[in-house]
Amino acid sequence: MMTSAHLILAIDGGATRTRVGLYDNHRALVTETSGGPSNPVVCGMDASVRNITTLCLRCLEGLEGTPLIVAAGISGATRHREPMAQALASALNARRAVVTNDLYPLLFANAGVEPGVVVIAGTGSSVVGQNAAGETLIVGGKGTLLGDDGSGYQIAVTALRGITHALDVLQTRARLADGLAKAAGLDTFEDFVVWSHNATKEEIAQLSETVLEFANNGDDFALKCLESQASLLAGQAVSALIQLHLRPDTPIYLSGGLFEHSSRYRAMFERALLRPETTARPVLAALRGHRAVAELAFAETIPAHLPLAEAEGQQGGGESLSPTEGHASDEVTIDRLTAQEIVKRMNRADASVAVAVNRCSDEIARAIEFAAEAIASGGRIIYTGAGTSGRLGVLDASECPPTFGVPPERVVGIMAGSDRALRDSVEGAEDDESAARTDLTLLHPPLGARDVVVGIAASGTTPYVKAGLRHAAACGARTVLLCCNPRAKDSADCVIAVDTGAEVVAGSTRLKAGTATKMVLNMISTGAMALAGYVYDGRMVRMRPANSKLRRRAARMVSALTGLTEDLAARRLEDAGDDIAVAVLMTRLALDREQAIGRLNHAHGNLRRALEES
Repeated sequence: MMTSAHLILAIDGGATRTRVGLYDNHRALVTETSGGPSNPVVCGMDASVRNITTLCLRCLEGLEGTPLIVAAGISGATRHREPMAQALASALNARRAVVTNDLYPLLFANAGVEPGVVVIAGTGSSVVGQNAAGETLIVGGKGTLLGDDGSGYQIAVTALRGITHALDVLQTRARLADGLAKAAGLDTFEDFVVWSHNATKEEIAQLSETVLEFANNGDDFALKCLESQASLLAGQAVSALIQLHLRPDTPIYLSGGLFEHSSRYRAMFERALLRPETTARPVLAALRGHRAVAELAFAETIPAHLPLAEAEGQQGGGESLSPTEGHASDEVTIDRLTAQEIVKRMNRADASVAVAVNRCSDEIARAIEFAAEAIASGGRIIYTGAGTSGRLGVLDASECPPTFGVPPERVVGIMAGSDRALRDSVEGAEDDESAARTDLTLLHPPLGARDVVVGIAASGTTPYVKAGLRHAAACGARTVLLCCNPRAKDSADCVIAVDTGAEVVAGSTRLKAGTATKMVLNMISTGAMALAGYVYDGRMVRMRPANSKLRRRAARMVSALTGLTEDLAARRLEDAGDDIAVAVLMTRLALDREQAIGRLNHAHGNLRRALEES
């Protein structure tokens, strides 16, 4: 029995074939096997899981009980990845199971987080790419009816249809006709009419080998079939480059049996790529098949833009830890890097944060609406948290009054352990549930239905935060949980769980988790103030110009919004009592100061509404 820390089962599943590799935690292949299809769209999810499990157990013979991680790239798994991850984790008693489709592992294993395009041509075909912003795109790969251009299947179909057209319309017979009939075990080409009704996709695709053989022998008809399909696939690759706004020299990686076993087809594809949009010379992907899938388990972090599902099995045991507590699997740890390498590692890790935040757009928008309604109705935004999370909440709350002119009591930051904890560590503060209730009870006026309480906890499990949210809900306030743990259980009206993954220093949530938290808080407060009327034409029109720099900024705002020169705008601002919105109303509606103040108050401080009211 092996003594390695854990084993990795890497599954490369397709519509016609599934290949499984068992690796140790040093990336060495222990054993591998293959079997039938595992595409849940083709064979159903239950059958897919059974097929995969059977192959995996074959690899695990004699190794039962060793800690196990499962990584699976399954074609057609886009809508099934969550239940498949849970089913595989349970069936294989794995610590963790990660499931995505079969394209993203190839992209991640070969391009990492850098811009790149992967072109796949085997039984089927597809193109997948990503840019520096973390945007991904799949072109093609939509099956036999809608896609698979440049695949073995389409090469065979193109040949069969071309020969049929020549026989029916041109009354000529291509030499390839008899070759294909022989390859299919048929007496004549005409027997394909019946054969085609029962043939599988794999059986049809296998005929492409005959087309390739004839092309290698100089058959013009076979060559044209290959060239037409290579051109279509190259067009999809170029489309991916254009749609993702990638540079012409962006790397292009090739994978699949057609590229790996046919130098002629690869050369045709490369010639078809000779266009202004691309100057890169395609290369065979260094990591393919289940070896590419294994990178999902080996990697220190997986970019947040890759759509995947994760589940824990019985080996995981106990309470689910936040991904932020995870340790880099087999990468060199940060303490062994040079200063330059540390910069690159951390910059690469930080590049995934914005993408992770973007995946929570709907939840963040809901929190913005909660916060805007609280401000517009006379209520409050109340942040509560401990440690880094609490400090970020206090920071955002403290920046709202000078930025937007909102009264300081309308955006409140509460820190576990009181203000002392902003600078010093207060022992046990984050575990004190009674303190959370007390801190919220001391608010004046009392917490109520017009307020929204945003609990901030990277783990999503901090007792101080959870107790505060429960108390807020009991008082009738709306509640939001902002965390970086996708496994956090619903404990608020709105849960924003940004999956930032493992930190470069395990558990140090002041890093990616802290960056993500600050980004989301910026969105909540800025979005709320914009919706509540504290922003007009993209400007902070309720800002209080408390120093000379801010007075100059305020004068520029009044000038831009009224057409006055900056000197006249500065004087108008002084006449308005340093209130930007009042100065704008006085100028644009020809009002005196008292009239402008009254109109603004009637519009509840919303300058746009005050200007538009008749």
